[in-house]
Amino acid sequence: MLSGLAVMLMASCKKNETPPPPPPPVENPAPPITPEPQTPVNPVKSTTTTTTTTTKEENPDGTSISVNGDGVSFKKKNGEKVNDVTVSKKKTEVTIKTD
Repeated sequence: MLSGLAVMLMASCKKNETPPPPPPPVENPAPPITPEPQTPVNPVKSTTTTTTTTTKEENPDGTSISVNGDGVSFKKKNGEKVNDVTVSKKKTEVTIKTD
């Protein structure tokens, strides 16, 4: 019973706090939001077709290397010049063509 009385005294002696006053109104508020332009219900669509044609050389310039279980093959082509080197367990072959 004594503890109940202590709680009542603490509650009655508590300071009465008043809420802080509201802040003053803003003098220059932000401008109103402008609405975004609306698109028409049935917009007109334009279609563009692009055609790209590429030609692939039958035997393009460059170097290729092929490695398999039998051996190695090197092929190089630069314009009309062709070098072909093949090394395998069964044969060794070198071909150089210049036209």
